[in-house]
Amino acid sequence: MWGKADAMDSSHGRSGRPSILAIVYTDGAAACRLMSDLGRRLRDARVMVTGLVPYQAAADDGTPRCDMEVEELSSHFILQLAEDRGKQPHGCRVDPEAVQEAAALIAASFRNAPELLIVNKFGQLEAEGGGLSDVISDAVDQGIPVIAGVPERHLASWRCFTSGLAEEASLDSPRIQQWLARRGFGLRRSPVSPQHVFNSAA
Repeated sequence: MWGKADAMDSSHGRSGRPSILAIVYTDGAAACRLMSDLGRRLRDARVMVTGLVPYQAAADDGTPRCDMEVEELSSHFILQLAEDRGKQPHGCRVDPEAVQEAAALIAASFRNAPELLIVNKFGQLEAEGGGLSDVISDAVDQGIPVIAGVPERHLASWRCFTSGLAEEASLDSPRIQQWLARRGFGLRRSPVSPQHVFNSAA
């Protein structure tokens, strides 16, 4: 459920719907690659983008690093969000205080009227109403489009959180490119086609 009663008012485009895209996935490593590449390419294309993307999407052996290191796109700050426990079961433990630090950086960036918010992962903290959930709600309230990576296991919580009003796409879906194209992100600002992002992360 949205934290603010007016987050779904008619100010969000002609349809009255907020501009949100969930990239739903089961393959965490592929999602890391896509979100990282997408965020940086949009920023390089001079889109005013804020939010988090994986900084080091995979370890040297190609295994995902569970989003431990993330980059806040507007500030370029690198943050460590979790403790790596290697190959143990439940190999990462998210640090809520580090996530709140990230949330504060993103919230501060809203003063510069970003064009887009990217959240690398709607995880357990967000599913429970914490983490970056307030940042996402604030972005919607301010009319800032949002892209969020959503693990399939948290999809039901995401749909509840967004009142079912977010669009959804899989990692390799052309709907991602279409969503970006409808908003002009990365198209008229740069000769780099967003299609390259999705091909490289397939």
